[in-house]
Amino acid sequence: MQELKPVRVSAMLLVILLLAHNTNSADIPVLIGPYLGQKPPGTVPVVFAAGIVSASRPEFNAAFSPDGKEFYFSVYEQSGRETMLFMRYVDNRWTAPASVPFVSPHSDCDPIFSPDGKTLYFISTRPKKDTSSQDWDIWYVERTDSGWSEPKNLGPPINSESDEYYVSLTNEGTIYFASNRKGGLGSFDIYKSGSLNGTYEKPENLGASINTTYLEHDPFISPDESYLIFTSVDRPGGFGTGDLYISFHQNDGSWTKAKNLGNGFNTKAYDFCPIVSPDGKYFFFTRGGDIFWVSSNALKSFSPKSLP
Repeated sequence: MQELKPVRVSAMLLVILLLAHNTNSADIPVLIGPYLGQKPPGTVPVVFAAGIVSASRPEFNAAFSPDGKEFYFSVYEQSGRETMLFMRYVDNRWTAPASVPFVSPHSDCDPIFSPDGKTLYFISTRPKKDTSSQDWDIWYVERTDSGWSEPKNLGPPINSESDEYYVSLTNEGTIYFASNRKGGLGSFDIYKSGSLNGTYEKPENLGASINTTYLEHDPFISPDESYLIFTSVDRPGGFGTGDLYISFHQNDGSWTKAKNLGNGFNTKAYDFCPIVSPDGKYFFFTRGGDIFWVSSNALKSFSPKSLP
């Protein structure tokens, strides 16, 4: 870990004593059906796939493909390296967690699918081809007839000489992410960038309704761009080191002042990595070293309109 990694270091300190390991097919039961065959949660968050996904290693981030047949998540290894595992629904059962085919010796994490499922974004410290720099950048792989392509760096203006974390995309292709680039309001801020003719525009800081002098990261933007859920660290009035907040996009393009999701979601532990499943049914997030899920109905009280 480099020194300028406050988000990853903060979360890591909460779970570093846990041991990392890969799970083989002999370690898990036969898993059949949607969401790894797990019993759907109610409106109180519960651990997701205990002993299978949320196991003896620290895990974070949960990304299902739009068709629900692939599941990607991240784990901390005992060495401090972060890497990604995946599971697939094949022959009417889920495969055991395995390393992604584009794994690197560097840290890779925070996978997220594009709305059409043809691209998988993630962040990595792997060096770019033209430099030995190993800051966190956003990378992606594209689906081909034979599997995933070789990883590609998303490049400027999204990536910078600073760190970029946790991608989320709207149905229209607007990308949201966190960065500690110069000119922000705090140590990390949340940015957005629209796509024009296949090229990303200059990232826009979301402003003081979202960002503060504290640390904001891990944005999840709803597919229709109507609301944003993210983590803020050490913000006054919170429940723990990292808490989940929500803000709503208004007709004039501004954002409502972010509201803490409360003690139904936030605890003394580090709560981060928010994401809603592609079908809109479930809200996933990470608490400490485990992945949790809850019915998305639990979020509806925070908005006058139904959430997807």
